[in-house]
Amino acid sequence: MKKYIPLFFALALCIYPMFARDFSMDIDSAKVFQSPNKEFLGGTDSLGRDLLQRSLVGGGVSLLICFASLILTYALGVFIGSVLSFWNRSNHLVVFMIDVFDSIPNFLLVALFSILINRGVGGQPSVISTFTTLVISIALAAWAPIARNVRLEILQLRGREYLSAAVVAGGSPLYIIRTYYIRAIWPWLRVSIVHNIPQFLLIESVLSFTGFGMGSQNATLGYLIYEGWKNALLYPHLFMIPAAILCVLIFMLTISIQDNRS
Repeated sequence: MKKYIPLFFALALCIYPMFARDFSMDIDSAKVFQSPNKEFLGGTDSLGRDLLQRSLVGGGVSLLICFASLILTYALGVFIGSVLSFWNRSNHLVVFMIDVFDSIPNFLLVALFSILINRGVGGQPSVISTFTTLVISIALAAWAPIARNVRLEILQLRGREYLSAAVVAGGSPLYIIRTYYIRAIWPWLRVSIVHNIPQFLLIESVLSFTGFGMGSQNATLGYLIYEGWKNALLYPHLFMIPAAILCVLIFMLTISIQDNRS
């Protein structure tokens, strides 16, 4: 049970923005650029907002995007990989295209898809449309290795004698999928999902840092780090607080990966 504590903490942080967002956005022009003190443990930003509260809210938003994109990525990967494992027509060509697609750096693909989707939406993007764009962009860029691995796992299962015996014995497709395929793939899926959480969190942070994120009103950790970087020499706490929270989150999630592997 202890090995899942970091994941439970991450899920709790996802809920935090729903309760603390308004509080973290309180503006006080008399308290701008304060260093960490007893009243504001993380100091304040250029508008007098509590930087620690804002960073925790940003961490929650980052994790929401991370988990949503993770779910969509694995849904696409498992579906496409399953279809390819039973569809022999032009299979080698499709697998080759997946390998080529997977060889392109994820960040470049996510940025490209984000630009294309934003142009398709048009107008001033809302919070929901920006969130959806980020989730879809990350999923479209990251589904290829999941699909390839799922396809290989299922192809290995299809050659097993006990599976052929279950089909001959009259087992329904739903029963065979639930009893054999899902049970065989689930251990790999569980480890892979947990392993990719820090990676997806970093992808979202880099996107926000480079200007493809949610924006200042719904700032993620990447955007807060970008804001702090511009004034890091004069006010180092603006950069160090969100960067420290991002490092702690990644460290905790990495520990969870190691525990789940053991």
